[in-house]
Amino acid sequence: MKSLKILILIFILLSGCLSFHSSKEYYHGKVVKVVDGDTIYVNVNGSLWKIRLLGVDCPEIHKKNNPYEYKIDGKYITNLTYLYIWGLKAKEFAERELDHHEVLIAFDPEAPKEDRYGRYLAYIYINKSGKLINFNEELLKYGYARVYISKFTLLHKFLELEKEAKRERRGMWNYENT
Repeated sequence: MKSLKILILIFILLSGCLSFHSSKEYYHGKVVKVVDGDTIYVNVNGSLWKIRLLGVDCPEIHKKNNPYEYKIDGKYITNLTYLYIWGLKAKEFAERELDHHEVLIAFDPEAPKEDRYGRYLAYIYINKSGKLINFNEELLKYGYARVYISKFTLLHKFLELEKEAKRERRGMWNYENT
């Protein structure tokens, strides 16, 4: 059954059904630990990979947040407690959706494969009701993350998802500066 799932995922990738078309580098693995909303450990063929989700940035839970990274309606979210709470919520969401689940790891041809800390930079795809979903996009869609501006294929799509989440006041974007 597991090999059938892998074959289906490979078929989907090769048929160009994913939201990136030029990347052919992908791997199958199982999430073994969620560090925070945008960093996970994945077992890939017996090797442990630390992966930073490409193009997204969730509020921090292990260090102090920079309030000047989170802006809505022309104003910064300066409440550090609020940002920390949303960092915890992002981690909980990632644990619920990813922890101990099989995932597809896809590298973007326009982005570096690793960051300066040696973490892999990748999109993480999950199977939801038989459909392959980009989890990085889910973080943006539900307001758990902001776009991390860098060079990657889906940048414009990610910016639109963030803009929509802000407009709809989803997740951390349901914030009122008082």
